Amino acid sequence: MAVAAPGPTHRLGVLAPSSNSNAESSIQRMLDGQHDVAAHVSRFRLPPALSDRIDADVLGDAPALLADVEPDAVAFHGTSGSWTGFPGDRDLCAQLERVVGAPATTATLAVRAAIDALGVRRVGLVFPGPPAIAERIAQQYAADGVEMPVLSAPDVELANAEIARVGADWIDALMRPAFREDIDAVVCVGTNLRSAYRVAAFEAEYGIPVIDSATATLWHLLRLAGAARPITGWGLLLQG
Repeated sequence: MAVAAPGPTHRLGVLAPSSNSNAESSIQRMLDGQHDVAAHVSRFRLPPALSDRIDADVLGDAPALLADVEPDAVAFHGTSGSWTGFPGDRDLCAQLERVVGAPATTATLAVRAAIDALGVRRVGLVFPGPPAIAERIAQQYAADGVEMPVLSAPDVELANAEIARVGADWIDALMRPAFREDIDAVVCVGTNLRSAYRVAAFEAEYGIPVIDSATATLWHLLRLAGAARPITGWGLLLQG
């Protein structure tokens, strides 16, 4: 008779927008072969306006439901704090820690932590949303000590579900303008953009780190959960 395998040693909690179809699939692929780690997802509906800050009211019951699996760390898998402000995301983390009982991060704070970990200060921004929001992201990062001298955003505005459907050629065309000789790294902000799958190729081509927000979220979750380890195939951040 086969003996049942023990449960994963480390449990990661993920709060994903209901329109995000990249969070679960990308995490599962990145964690392929990491049998001691499992990710558990709870969903919530995003507010209608990009300018709305994500808080406990927006998340509703999702954090409390996630707490039932007793995760070792939890993350809001979204980047709205990149333009609504880092302080709001830090407040959100404090709320999550009280409800879930585990250390918390957000995709925005994970990217910011990755920038510090890689020691970069001049970065190109890739953002699949409106250029006006990209400008606000650059302002928030500048106020926090990170320069964004080049911004790449599409000419057309896509809904969150549409962002997840764009192909590799579209993603490549969006990413490539962000690479300039005077920058230290490129940051892709938007966890429903499947840029994680293009990171390794662009790093090999340009020789600088690429920080994808979905990848950074998993990287930070692993660190907070005490489960940090090198994971190959997804770029320097997870590999280091």
